[in-house]
Amino acid sequence: MKLLKPIIFSLLLFILPISYILIDSSLHKDSIKMAIGAKDGTYYQDALKYQKELRKEGIELEIVPTKGSVEAQVMLLNSEVDFAFVQGGTENPKVLALANVEYEPIWIFYNDENISELKDLQGKKIAISQKGSGIRPTAIELLNLAGVNGFNSEFKNLANHEALEQLKNKQIDAMFYVASPHGSLVPKIMMLPNINLMSFNESESYKQFFIKKDKNFHIVHLYANGFDIQKQIPKTKHTLLATTAILATYKSSKDMSRLMLQVASKVHSHVDIFHDEDTFPNASMLAIEEHQASKDYFKEKKHYYEEHYSFWTAQSMYRLQNFTFKFILPIVTLFAFFIEVFIPAYNLYTRRELDRWYYTINEIDTEIESLNLKEAKEKREIVHDLFLEIRRTDDIPATHMELFYTLQNQMVNVLNALDEQIERLTDYPRFK
Repeated sequence: MKLLKPIIFSLLLFILPISYILIDSSLHKDSIKMAIGAKDGTYYQDALKYQKELRKEGIELEIVPTKGSVEAQVMLLNSEVDFAFVQGGTENPKVLALANVEYEPIWIFYNDENISELKDLQGKKIAISQKGSGIRPTAIELLNLAGVNGFNSEFKNLANHEALEQLKNKQIDAMFYVASPHGSLVPKIMMLPNINLMSFNESESYKQFFIKKDKNFHIVHLYANGFDIQKQIPKTKHTLLATTAILATYKSSKDMSRLMLQVASKVHSHVDIFHDEDTFPNASMLAIEEHQASKDYFKEKKHYYEEHYSFWTAQSMYRLQNFTFKFILPIVTLFAFFIEVFIPAYNLYTRRELDRWYYTINEIDTEIESLNLKEAKEKREIVHDLFLEIRRTDDIPATHMELFYTLQNQMVNVLNALDEQIERLTDYPRFK
């Protein structure tokens, strides 16, 4: 029996945390949706990599094609998807950013030898992508800066593949395309004869203009032969403006968002023609509010539990640890203080009270036989009042109960002795 309580207590300490971890780690969603833009872009290729990595953690990713990042953000806000790739410069202030994941240069392809810069597009037919795409608002803003608008030129709302076909057939003069160079139409277009890439010779001026409008554009360089050394594609160096692709969410949990950031790190951290290894993902200069999971992730990309356990078990253990430090540990500390400090202090106080009573009674007990009648009656009154005071006391600790009752018995004996002394003095008036 003596060992039963410690055994039960030890089992509870072991079973309760394990039960919590098992239950908590099984409560997450097992499928999520991600909006990615058109299937011919890099977002789709990246999403396939996300899908593969997420399956390792028991999560099925459904890839949802859209017309572009504007439509993708609408789907986020309507809770139709959980995550989305968003083109920088088109961010909706209501969505939450997790990280920048890659550079997306603005590619302007044209088929007219008389075109070399943006202002040369005036009076031309220009594909600016379809409504809902993130390319469209960026293209219109850049063209307006160069004095090119819908009044002096013809803007075409075409999907990327349709725009490319019309560009090849000279049905249009130029097309805008925003994407990273891999897994998109860019390599295919760069190989086409008679299709040229526009270079932003005044890139710094454009960048400064957009900075004033709280939009962050980067300057990247595509070097000669960057796509194909043997075919010398491109033949010359090009300077390009680039936005960043942003991994965004709206209502996803901190755990799921953290998992997406870890997957993003696996997918996007490799070296690329426009950036060094481990440049992405990052949370630098985000134009919209950063999700709390992102803030936590970039402070600590992997905590101890994630290095030794599966992701979901690690999150449950990390939460249990934080709960323990925030709530359980303070409660245990207060309880220990109560047990180790308050109770002994209270016991000491009540013991002092008992000692005070005992000292008073003992002092009277030793002088009973020498008291005269008046003194005996006064002492009896004192002992009687103390006796009533003690009997009214109901907060004596269990450790002092034996002394408490012994004191009461002694008081009864002292009262009897005083009564006898008073009776004796009353029978012999000479002692009055």
